[in-house]
Amino acid sequence: MRYLVVTAFLLITNMGLHAEVDPNFYVYLCFGQSNMEGNAAPESVDKTNIDKRFQMLATTNFDSPSRKLGEWYKAIPPIVSPIAGLGMADYFGRTMVAALPAKVRVGVVDVAIGGCAIQMFDKDKYQTQLTDPTNWSAYLANTYYGGNPYQRLIDMARKAQETGVIKGILLHQGCSNNCDPNWPTMVKKIYQDMLTDLGLAADSVPLFVGETLRQENGGACWGHNAIIAKMPQVVPTSHVISSEGCEGNGTDPWHFCAMGYRIMGKRYAFEALRLMGRELRADPDYQMASTLKRFFSAKTLNLADSIVAQPGAIIPATATFQDGHTEDVTGWLSFAVQEGDVVFDEDCLSQRYEGAGIVEAIYTDFARSSKSATVHMRSRFMPLTAGSLTQISGTMTYDEVDQALTLTTNGQAGWVFDTPADMSEYRYLVVALKEPQTCNAKIKVHPKSTTSSGYTRSIDTDTLVVIDLTDLQYSNKKVSPDAIGAVTFKFSHKGTLRIADIYLSNDELLSGVSATETTSNAVADKYTYNLQGQRLAAPRPGIYIQNGKKYIK
Repeated sequence: MRYLVVTAFLLITNMGLHAEVDPNFYVYLCFGQSNMEGNAAPESVDKTNIDKRFQMLATTNFDSPSRKLGEWYKAIPPIVSPIAGLGMADYFGRTMVAALPAKVRVGVVDVAIGGCAIQMFDKDKYQTQLTDPTNWSAYLANTYYGGNPYQRLIDMARKAQETGVIKGILLHQGCSNNCDPNWPTMVKKIYQDMLTDLGLAADSVPLFVGETLRQENGGACWGHNAIIAKMPQVVPTSHVISSEGCEGNGTDPWHFCAMGYRIMGKRYAFEALRLMGRELRADPDYQMASTLKRFFSAKTLNLADSIVAQPGAIIPATATFQDGHTEDVTGWLSFAVQEGDVVFDEDCLSQRYEGAGIVEAIYTDFARSSKSATVHMRSRFMPLTAGSLTQISGTMTYDEVDQALTLTTNGQAGWVFDTPADMSEYRYLVVALKEPQTCNAKIKVHPKSTTSSGYTRSIDTDTLVVIDLTDLQYSNKKVSPDAIGAVTFKFSHKGTLRIADIYLSNDELLSGVSATETTSNAVADKYTYNLQGQRLAAPRPGIYIQNGKKYIK
């Protein structure tokens, strides 16, 4: 009887030693070199108001603060090693718990070594990095991670799996492999080894890879960002985290300042949240500390007064935050059209419509505070701006004030679409000139992937050319209006084409417009009507009726 009681006691005790896995405990593995380790000295704001839901698993022993290998602690920096500082994972975790429901905890398992090459984390090659014991990264690997950083990360990850679920992997490394073209392949091997050793699937455990310090911020290894940019091609479940606007520490050309680490950490979190389908702002029930609220709250939204863009474009914008830093918020805006016919599909201009109007852009920051700005928006497939035109052959110049395109003999230039333009919502392509041309110019409408073949129309002496998009025939072929690759002008003689406007329309009256009915200027003291017969006070550029005749404004 005594034996049975003792056995039952031991079973109950042992069961208590192994907590059940909590599906709401999200664990992230972190590895890399000194920027992941953390190089900036934590400031007072970084050591206070840390939510207890953000935890770190000690991957080495600490003396101050006292921490034991393999135990969970509140994530007060330094969270990587006793000699580390503020790093990438600190504000990653803070941002995550602020955005996720109160029942969710976030834990980081971080092994990072200053100065190490990516091979330090290759389970089959790490020994090559330890041959020189006087090397700083070898010293750190031996002192804090038992001479095998990869295995330490795997062991601690398995420990974390006893109580939580691994949701992603964060990497920041590259300076020691600066511009090595083989770097993405080496990272891929390490990533796949981690997934295999931990029984994880790539589609549920994405890899987040941060850029190095940029050239404009004093970075010496900025060239490696072009290598990092290739990661999604090599590892489809990887995502690049931008370092744009993140300043260096002003002391060396490799490390970010404290603010840079805060911004980078937030960006890692934003990408992780986006993949979860979470809104990029604080959970409504989260009581955010005032210090964090100042950091996340936007002070102003910054937009140009007027923007001319092609359909499908994302509107560029920055926001200045209460703490003084400014960062790119392009792609995080919502829009309300106050006036006009411009059309938006969520956060970008519609890919199928032209339009113009006054638009209110709205940015909702992480603390649910909204800032807005008004912009005069014009969406055109063929904007009359120098930056929109592509020189294909010959030599091109373009005067935006006079809207004058000049080309040399046999020159060609126009609008080339990276993604085939869908103009199928319109019947006509309209080209209005300020004066008859003398360069024997032709208009060409090309199918995708070519600027040589396609529909061709001579302009001759016309000042108004109307092209039926439903009948773009050439060489027994047809250009489909839903997949137009380019619209260009081709000159036989050197000269200048002065363009009043080029746009799309569905007005059937255009099919009967002849060049002899048009003039380049309107009589100012007469009433002006649109082609539907409505009187206008201040018409925009287009085709109108005055004194019983059509004219081009």
